[in-house]
Amino acid sequence: MKRLLPAVLLLAPRAAGACAICFGAVDTNLGFYTGLNWAILTLLVVVLSLVGGIGYAMWSVEKERARAGKSA
Repeated sequence: MKRLLPAVLLLAPRAAGACAICFGAVDTNLGFYTGLNWAILTLLVVVLSLVGGIGYAMWSVEKERARAGKSA
């Protein structure tokens, strides 16, 4: 079974092609692609902001801990 799928995909290359969204075959739905791009950008900004905020909080706590250790 593990060897059957690659053999079938090699013999039928059109079946192994990308879907229409990944391949970009439908260029008439520009609104869809614009919305998809904005959704990806929004998710990236939200996730990176959260990770950056957590990192900044950890950095500031460690900085205060180091400052308290030097004064003690």
